[in-house]
Amino acid sequence: MDADNEFSWQYAEGLLMRDKKFLFGLIVTIAWLLFAAYMLWSQKQPTELNAWGDFFAGFFAPLAFLWLVLGYLQQGEELRQSTKALELQAEELRNSVEQQSQLVAVSREQMQQELRALEEERERRRDAARPKLVPQHSTTIRSGDVTEYKIKVVNVGNTATKLRMRFEPPLIGLTHHNQAVFSNGDVISLSFQTGPEPSVATVQYVDADGLPGEVRFTLQVDSGSLVISEVERKL
Repeated sequence: MDADNEFSWQYAEGLLMRDKKFLFGLIVTIAWLLFAAYMLWSQKQPTELNAWGDFFAGFFAPLAFLWLVLGYLQQGEELRQSTKALELQAEELRNSVEQQSQLVAVSREQMQQELRALEEERERRRDAARPKLVPQHSTTIRSGDVTEYKIKVVNVGNTATKLRMRFEPPLIGLTHHNQAVFSNGDVISLSFQTGPEPSVATVQYVDADGLPGEVRFTLQVDSGSLVISEVERKL
């Protein structure tokens, strides 16, 4: 049973109780009037005015007290009904607030999911617009005390423009490399000599969406072999 139906049922019950009280009061009043009429008919009637006043006072006092009590009971019943109605309204308000809170929580979760989906889609588009540079060791040429290393950088992603590559510390025979356009499948071949210290290659570019990007990888000789570290990307 919901709040509206419960209130309607309680209101109808209150009306029935009020009608019962009224019917009870009416029956008692009629019976009392009949009794008073019988007393007037069967008894000697008063002859003085003050005696009539005492008679009517004694006659109407019980009726007045009866209807006063019935009115008090009716007011108490109406007060109880009003209290129940307020309690039902408060309960309905609590339920409404709880439902609204649940709706807000669901809406917030949906909004967060949509934001996550938008962020994932933005990241996918962003990643699709970037070049993917893969440095690879090509060959090693030794001539006496001189060792020359050759690497190639392959683009397996989107086109990059305004590519600038620099090495810190600089390598022997190679300090930087610039290229206006570096498309998918293009290869950059580089030759250099390196010392015992590792050198960090920093590649800056503009991706297909016109946004700048940066990639870093490290070149280091270990036991006569060239080791290329994993690529580190900076946006």
